Amino acid sequence: MYLKVSGSNITYPYSVQDLKLENKNISFPTSIPDSLLETFGIYKVELRDSGYDDDYTKDVVEITPILSGSVYVQTYQISDADETTINIRKEQKWEEIREQRNQLLSECDWTQFQDSPVTGSKLTEWQTYRQELRNITTQENPYNIIWPTKPS
Repeated sequence: MYLKVSGSNITYPYSVQDLKLENKNISFPTSIPDSLLETFGIYKVELRDSGYDDDYTKDVVEITPILSGSVYVQTYQISDADETTINIRKEQKWEEIREQRNQLLSECDWTQFQDSPVTGSKLTEWQTYRQELRNITTQENPYNIIWPTKPS
């Protein structure tokens, strides 16, 4: 990822393709060295993790990178998400949980068939596991699910 510096203006994000489109009369090498890019005011941006990617209660917005020493560094604006956004994210996560739960139930349906080789206490273990899977949506937070242990 790149940015373009033109006077006091920064264009971000910016790509090598953007450079080629703006300079159609110039033939660029296949692999453009950083030194050549810099003559056009194009600089690489060091990508960084925001640290909040898994926090559904936060809004993470990428903003214009800042110059740190001699390197432009990706930066973010972090703010608290509003209640509506949090609820939407939770519902989407519950959908993912239900899909995973349904897949796990489907994978062990065979244990409940009348002709299944699973009997006695093992059958009870599988029945308990399957009930715990069905109850998964009674947990409070879809981002902190405790999954039952599959019988061996």
